[in-house]
Amino acid sequence: MGGMRINDDAESLKANGDVVQGLYSAGEAAGGIHGSNRLGGNSLLDCVVFGRVSGRSAARYLTAANIKYIEAAKSGTAASAKL
Repeated sequence: MGGMRINDDAESLKANGDVVQGLYSAGEAAGGIHGSNRLGGNSLLDCVVFGRVSGRSAARYLTAANIKYIEAAKSGTAASAKL
């Protein structure tokens, strides 16, 4: 049972352990929560728990990006920031 490696905030990790900004994984797409010997019955619980964790983390990420964009818009640099 494989999948993407994730951290405690359900952020996807590169092979070297660095976070892939803005990419979150949960459920069967995420591997390594229980190691390589996961019981099949734990799958639903993983989906529910890490689905919630990844949703909350993604919302935080997007909120922070939106705040940065609004601050840039106020200073007049938003148009070039989105290109």
